[in-house]
Amino acid sequence: MSYNAHKPEWILLVEQRKEQLGSIQKVADELGYARPSLSLALRGKYVGNTDRLEKTVMRVLGSVHCPHLEQELSPEKCVSFREREAPTQNPAEMRHWRACQKCPHACIRKRIL
Repeated sequence: MSYNAHKPEWILLVEQRKEQLGSIQKVADELGYARPSLSLALRGKYVGNTDRLEKTVMRVLGSVHCPHLEQELSPEKCVSFREREAPTQNPAEMRHWRACQKCPHACIRKRIL
């Protein structure tokens, strides 16, 4: 079993984004957090609660697989599909809306945002 299997998903997402952008400062800027706070949280040394940081990371860097569209969506886009008014004038959009209402990822989306 790899070491990464024990890391929370939000930490893996930050580490992956750090590799893409080249620095922890750029990731912190993207998330709207101070670099020292993010660094401490990643090392498990942050003295405060990291729940808000975790949700921010999942919202900004995470993705959700949409079984209806068969593609990856940002959590925000996923929630926007589910939370919108029923599109009664468009049959294709109504099928998508109905699929969102029954989607097994609904609890994950609520946790993210």
